[in-house]
Amino acid sequence: MQTALLLKANYGAGKSHLIRFIREEALEQRFVVSVVSLDSSSAIRFNRMDQIFGAICRNIEVPQRFGIRGIRTLFDFLKVEIGENDSADFWSRLSNKGRWDYSDALESQALFVAFRAYMTEDANVQMLVEDWMYNPSQYHTQRKKLYECLVSGLRAHFREPRSDKRFYADQVFIFNTQAYHQSWAALRDINCLARAAGLKGLVILFDEFEDVITNLRNVAHQEAAFWNLFHFYSGKQFPGKTFYAVTPGFVEKCKVRLLEKGRWDMDLSMFDALPKFEMSPLDRQHLFSLGEKIVEIHGTAYEWDARSSVSRNDLEDWIKEATTVQMQDRTRQAITTTVKRLDTLFQDTE
Repeated sequence: MQTALLLKANYGAGKSHLIRFIREEALEQRFVVSVVSLDSSSAIRFNRMDQIFGAICRNIEVPQRFGIRGIRTLFDFLKVEIGENDSADFWSRLSNKGRWDYSDALESQALFVAFRAYMTEDANVQMLVEDWMYNPSQYHTQRKKLYECLVSGLRAHFREPRSDKRFYADQVFIFNTQAYHQSWAALRDINCLARAAGLKGLVILFDEFEDVITNLRNVAHQEAAFWNLFHFYSGKQFPGKTFYAVTPGFVEKCKVRLLEKGRWDMDLSMFDALPKFEMSPLDRQHLFSLGEKIVEIHGTAYEWDARSSVSRNDLEDWIKEATTVQMQDRTRQAITTTVKRLDTLFQDTE
């Protein structure tokens, strides 16, 4: 089963729009969905699976709750739906027949502790669970707080035979050790929980994935990020579906970067094996149609008669000027050229 797909298109050619379309389609088909942007402002590095896990939790959406994001939404959904769709006695395996001292259904002890604590419906506990899932990297040194608030302080609600020393020794609250084992396990568990609730699993969409080249300066971090991509692709670490918005030259850029930095041992053919969907570049007629829409929107936004001020010949000249640049920059150039010309015309009318 294909689990990962590179969505290749030039800058401004609609990658983010395609990401939004896939999101909407996946929700309609009853998948849990999370859209994660990796641009420079997000402070999320793809070599850090604990950061990636937190970002996925922050952006999780469930069907029929459009626009409401976050792990709280998922947990509330699971609390109601798992019992109703529990033909295989999943709830009993999840909670060890309601004792909540152990789970035979989940791999991640952290996610089990988080979900168990959330089920108590204590508002302060739920807020802590939410913040922990959103920022697991910030809780690596706060294991005592997590134990006291999510385990020992809630013993009236469930059985827990393990001591605090056992929790610490087992690294229950840590997401970044053992090759990020717990981060991967928690993602698999979310996929598992979604299916137990009658959904089809978890779909993750990574927008601005070019960040792994442009904003990760350390080649060791880049190499780790590439390995995470391959892990997603193999389906062994995460069996759900993932999509990545990139430019057409992404694969070659990755290989060149590794060779330039002397990373000879990585099998570069793995990049070529990644499944790809490439959007065709916009031709001049498509760009002209785009320009017509920009004219209409510009007139609406600034409340002026842009259509009467821009002739067909004017717009064709603007698009012709934009298409003299390299193919990968044509859409962006067409948009910026058209907007600049419209701005100038608008100022002249004032």
